[in-house]
Amino acid sequence: LREGISVLTASRAGQAAVEIHGGGLFTELVKGALNGGASDVLGKVTIASVYAYVDQALGSWDQRPLFKSHLSKLISLRNCRPSVPLETLRLLPRYFATPNDEFKLDPSYEPDAEPAHAEHEEIFGDLQKFRAARLLVPVGEEHMYFAAINRKSCRLTPLGQFYWRLANERRL
Repeated sequence: LREGISVLTASRAGQAAVEIHGGGLFTELVKGALNGGASDVLGKVTIASVYAYVDQALGSWDQRPLFKSHLSKLISLRNCRPSVPLETLRLLPRYFATPNDEFKLDPSYEPDAEPAHAEHEEIFGDLQKFRAARLLVPVGEEHMYFAAINRKSCRLTPLGQFYWRLANERRL
């Protein structure tokens, strides 16, 4: 393949492509990928993320997609809604002084807590968005709610640390 060319096919030679409800399963998966299923935290969909999405979805099927590419860098095929707004991502260094810090929680961060603490609830909302985007995890608890109620903390995942660095360097 020449530089800048990518090929993504529904199946390999000698394999049949699966159809469901009168349409191709591969095509439906590619549409889902382009509609945000394969987007990253910033909402960007690349050919590699489309392949990863389709490959993961077809994992239990006999059909195996084929992906060949000759790229020196990935470009965005489509920009979808980011899983975390940029202005919220830029707050990572405010919440975590270093990428390895833990953010201490207490019951005042939980919206149901009495008395209400609006600033803590807003921060907790941001932390929940980071959690949904796999940028942070609670420490010692499975859910953020219990981390707050039980006065635990949360920390950045490796992906969260990457975005922390981008935010800290003002590259977001």
